[in-house]
Amino acid sequence: MSGPMSALARTRTGRWTVWKFNWLANHKIIRALERARRHARGVLLDVGCGSRPFAPLFEGCLGRYLGVDLRGSRFLGSRPPDAYARGEALPFRDGSMDTVLGLSMLTYFKEPKAPLAEARRVLKPGGMLLLEFTQMAPLHDEPHDYFRFTRYGAAHLLEAAGFEPLEFIPIGGLMSRVGLSAIAALNRVNRGPARVLTEIPVRILYVVLQLGFEALDRLFLDPREVLAHLVVARRR
Repeated sequence: MSGPMSALARTRTGRWTVWKFNWLANHKIIRALERARRHARGVLLDVGCGSRPFAPLFEGCLGRYLGVDLRGSRFLGSRPPDAYARGEALPFRDGSMDTVLGLSMLTYFKEPKAPLAEARRVLKPGGMLLLEFTQMAPLHDEPHDYFRFTRYGAAHLLEAAGFEPLEFIPIGGLMSRVGLSAIAALNRVNRGPARVLTEIPVRILYVVLQLGFEALDRLFLDPREVLAHLVVARRR
């Protein structure tokens, strides 16, 4: 793939980039972060930052935006993270952060209590944690996909780790879950040498399917059946 279609595929995911793979979930994460960002302040640490796709949402809210990720992460962009590190072993002093952000990363940990304890360690007393708890999403990066969390399980883990949950922001619903599986199947088709032929039809189908499932999600949303919750919690 090259030329205009390549440039289109590399466009940063936003509210209206419906031709992008997984826009159905990612634009909902953007909406959730727009609700949660009023809690962010000071120095923010993004654990599992990847290419920092959501950093622009926090412009004007923070003193500094830091990111850490694994050296071999396939989600890294052209700008390296500020440090290469694991979420359960962060290379920062106790109480050095005002805000910790974690998106689509907790399912990668065999022991989810470990990154929660580490987030608490690096946060100042009263510091804020913005953490996504996946409840219902397709398997990804197998075999390193270990857990799903209900709202009540998320609250239990946070309270046991020394946090006070303040807000649970739902992300997507059952129709989004079905839609993600449908576009994942398309994505598997749109690979290899045949991509020169499949790219445009697949992008068109992304638009049709994602808009369709977005409409169904809004019509039939059940707050008990969501893709994830973005939880805002305060360090006690």
